[in-house]
Amino acid sequence: MSAASHTPPRLLIPAGFGFAYVTIRRVPENGWGPAAVLGLLVLALILWGPAALKWACKNFAVRRATKKKAEAEKKESGK
Repeated sequence: MSAASHTPPRLLIPAGFGFAYVTIRRVPENGWGPAAVLGLLVLALILWGPAALKWACKNFAVRRATKKKAEAEKKESGK
């Protein structure tokens, strides 16, 4: 599965964000508001973290290959 074809479970997205919104809106002033925000961040990390990691690895590999190719061409033209 590539990063471009990654699709998180369709029902989990609105359910998770909807739950987080309701939790944050109804948070009492007893300190569990930051926990609700942290829960939302963890949910986003679970849903899109693997795809973002794969995208970053692929992007870095392409950049490294492009740099290597440019350096090789520079060496060849300098000879």
